[in-house]
Amino acid sequence: MSSRLFLLLLAILTFAAGAMAQQACSAIEVPVSVISAGGESFRGLSAESFVASNGSVKSLTYDEGPRRVLLVVDTSSKLSNNARKAEAELVDSLVTASRPEDSLALITARGQGGIVKFGEDRAGISRALSPQAGPNRKGGVLDAVVDGLEWFEGSRPGDAIIVIAADLDGNHKTNPKSVAKALAAHHVRMFGLALGPIQAGSTVGTSTVTSGMSQGMAQAQSLTGAQVLLTGDEHFLPLVLDSGGLLLGVLNEQADVPHNMNDNKFQQQVRYKAQQMYKVVSIFYRLHVESPQASPQPWNLGVTETIRKQAPGAMWLLYPHQLGPC
Repeated sequence: MSSRLFLLLLAILTFAAGAMAQQACSAIEVPVSVISAGGESFRGLSAESFVASNGSVKSLTYDEGPRRVLLVVDTSSKLSNNARKAEAELVDSLVTASRPEDSLALITARGQGGIVKFGEDRAGISRALSPQAGPNRKGGVLDAVVDGLEWFEGSRPGDAIIVIAADLDGNHKTNPKSVAKALAAHHVRMFGLALGPIQAGSTVGTSTVTSGMSQGMAQAQSLTGAQVLLTGDEHFLPLVLDSGGLLLGVLNEQADVPHNMNDNKFQQQVRYKAQQMYKVVSIFYRLHVESPQASPQPWNLGVTETIRKQAPGAMWLLYPHQLGPC
């Protein structure tokens, strides 16, 4: 066989393989949480309940299966004692809310603390927040997110990271856009429990977050309290929303009425937010979306007007804002 003929056949086979791969990737599975302002999931929806701007929803599954959930906790020495108490309460409440079939892990950032990997005894998760549990981790919160992503061996439906932090500063080896790409590549959703004010209006990945879009996410009064301000971390909210997660404002020591963990009522609010967060993490719809293109692209998903009119109260959709990679 001549070299020219061989190269021609190779080009044809390569083109055919690429076409087959694109066809195989035309159906993409995405996790979608449909929740009320209080964080409760809407049940009983069908594929016909959804409308997609780029593609069509072919089928769905309501998934309550086992989850792998990584907690990334900011242990910076700059945190106040009040914030540390809130962190400990959040972690304890998340562990309590988890189910026996779930697998939990924890990694600390910007301070002293330990690590607990998937498969290890979850009883050690709360102890990992102690300064005596491990050396000082100099990397930032997003550095810890990138490190923790490597603990997810393969991809499973519902893989999630819950970040508990005041902000996302101080990173040495990554940045918000790189993390957005890494979360998409690993098919992991990022959620957040914020210990400080959060700024709206930044862009990470593909979607632009405005104060209007944040309604019900970081501002739903019944669940989160008003936390989106003109000052504060600008990347936390868009990173979370782009990946398909939820951000809840927990503690804001700059508020007009300071949040005090010595207040029993406020402690109950902190526990409630952690419990509701875990519900959103653990239960969602798996939508099979048929897309005309296989490459990553921005898209919008909604429910039909009929479904929205039937819903008791507000309805919010959390989903990855890019289709792909498959």
